[in-house]
Amino acid sequence: MDGIFESQAFCNGVAVGINIYQQKVIMAHENNEAIKINGELYYIQSGKERLQEMIDKMCK
Repeated sequence: MDGIFESQAFCNGVAVGINIYQQKVIMAHENNEAIKINGELYYIQSGKERLQEMIDKMCK
């Protein structure tokens, strides 16, 4: 029975960890901030933002 509880606790911990990082990514996007991964900076764009960027580039 202990194995079941340990497994459930592990799964809950993983789910909480994923949720925390998901919220960090969303906040970074909303604040137009970079996310640093392995020393590289990444910016998150929505599909609408990416489409607008492509249209602007094509219409120049």
